[in-house]
Amino acid sequence: MTATGRRLGVFTRLPSYLGAAAGLSAALIPAGEPDGAVVVVPGSGDWLQGMLAARNQGAAAVIIADPRVLPRENPDAGCWPGDIPVVVDRPRLRPDVVADAVQARRGHQARAITVECAAPAAELEAVVSDGFGWVRSLGEGPLALRAAGGASLGLIALMDVQSAGASLPATLAGTALGGGRGPGGLLQVLALGEVRTEVVVDQPAGSVRVETSTADGILKAAERYESPARLALRRALDSWRSGDPAADLEELLADQALAREVLQAPRNQDV
Repeated sequence: MTATGRRLGVFTRLPSYLGAAAGLSAALIPAGEPDGAVVVVPGSGDWLQGMLAARNQGAAAVIIADPRVLPRENPDAGCWPGDIPVVVDRPRLRPDVVADAVQARRGHQARAITVECAAPAAELEAVVSDGFGWVRSLGEGPLALRAAGGASLGLIALMDVQSAGASLPATLAGTALGGGRGPGGLLQVLALGEVRTEVVVDQPAGSVRVETSTADGILKAAERYESPARLALRRALDSWRSGDPAADLEELLADQALAREVLQAPRNQDV
């Protein structure tokens, strides 16, 4: 049977993914082993090794669930051969919400972007990484870090986004709220210009808001009710069926490299 006709197995122990797979039972079924299945790798541990192990065990596709920044030098995207798709579940940087924000701008280029992040200290690096992802997405181009610094409980980064032959400025500020792990982080993103985009991601409250302001008024994006796990499973299934690899892993590694560089910048330094 062809890839478009048969159901694909899902190998995971994460409750959110087990529930999401049950809701997609017409296309996905539980699997007792990684071989030939979509393998969900928890992002709380060494997800890179988990991802490589899944490939060695014959996975058809891999999902990295809410990845934290690895506690060592950031790997290069070339560590993954690219022969099976990798989808990254980043709840603060959902691809459908990003698409809503970008499409509502109707091609108007941003002139400046600011991001404010806040999270428990143990989560801040991952939240900052997603903040860089929002800058890259709304700026529609790669980022170049120009300066970074801060104090013990905060940081700031200045960067340029190379977009449509121009360079637009962007800033990111991060604040640590405490020493332990918490239910997530907070992100506020502003893309300024002829069109103004505001994105607020409040994980503790479980809310996401996207507003686009133009000369004609304010457009509020419809709330997305699909769970991040279900969205990731659908995207993995689509990528597996089509054979078109997602850019998720490359983008994740680029964002995490920037987050690592900023977090390692000297403290108590003005920028």
